[in-house]
Amino acid sequence: MPDFATDPHLLHLQYGTAEKLRIRQEAHDLYSEQQTNFFPWVLEFLALTPGLLLADVGCGPGAYHPLLAATGCQVLALDFSQGMLAEVQSQARARSLPVWPLRADAQHLPLADGCCDRVMANHMLYHVPDQLAALRELRRIARPGGIVVLATNAEDAGGLLYDAHCAAAIELGYRPSARPTAGFHLGHLARVQEIFPTAAVHVRPDAFRFPTIDAALRYYASGMIDALEDAPADGSHQRPLLRAVAARLEPIYAAAGVLRVAKDAGCFVAQVE
Repeated sequence: MPDFATDPHLLHLQYGTAEKLRIRQEAHDLYSEQQTNFFPWVLEFLALTPGLLLADVGCGPGAYHPLLAATGCQVLALDFSQGMLAEVQSQARARSLPVWPLRADAQHLPLADGCCDRVMANHMLYHVPDQLAALRELRRIARPGGIVVLATNAEDAGGLLYDAHCAAAIELGYRPSARPTAGFHLGHLARVQEIFPTAAVHVRPDAFRFPTIDAALRYYASGMIDALEDAPADGSHQRPLLRAVAARLEPIYAAAGVLRVAKDAGCFVAQVE
């Protein structure tokens, strides 16, 4: 039975290209209650200064990289997806960013001990089968006195959509799987402190305010819709689920004139001893 968050085939479908991730980021940009972007909030914890070397592990398409370059940092961009690294390379060339892409497994990073002044792994550890191994690797490559930041979601983030998904899936004869971020969320401080004893958790309250049902369904269809045990490979589940989820969201939307979906997020921050 594949795990939606860690199964290699499902991860390739989600992250082989940046398309679905871009849809989700667009939703965050357009519909968040918070007026300020999440990325600068995260980077504040890294105390960045010119000349620092930062490893962005699980970098995705490089959404943080223009902001990092503006601080004068040098960036090692590591990701397991070749498609994501192609996006990083294209952006770095187009904008002349000091970013060097490198294909890597977070559980076995091809970097020397203590080589990085700063390390971040944002919204990616729930995709790693052996999280403690990955955390050890993040600790290993960080220099003494360096800072490590791990961003993720609150345990109940996206709960309104996930509850609608589960009810719709069961009605249609499917078995919903755990929400994608269940494997690593802001409630896992004790796990992080096994490797980073000084780690503290910082929470940023937020929510989507989707102005239409279609806007919410576009976000849902970019990822959560496939959170099924043994989802059909041909995608035949998607259209029926979209209809069934829409039917559950419509009364909520009609009552409020908006769909508010809580999505608190935050990060663990640790100074390396």
